[in-house]
Amino acid sequence: MPLYEYRCEDCGPFDHWRDPDQANAPLTCPRCSAPARRVYTAPGIHRRTGLLAGAGTADRARIDRALTGEPTVTTRPGGRPLPVHGHRH
Repeated sequence: MPLYEYRCEDCGPFDHWRDPDQANAPLTCPRCSAPARRVYTAPGIHRRTGLLAGAGTADRARIDRALTGEPTVTTRPGGRPLPVHGHRH
């Protein structure tokens, strides 16, 4: 699913993942719910904007899974255990 850039007149630019057949459909700003318009850029020069601008592919995938409510499978923490001190409260 491609990432498209949109612009809200009040909040500024933001990115949104959409199916290509829905790319030109109306979209509202995720912050203020005002109408947003799609920004067209030349291929290869698109800069990421918004809160996840510096996030990598794995980070974005993790955020997308969290937003959909998909459960995350984790393993036990690795490494050595934390030291236990002799006194207790």
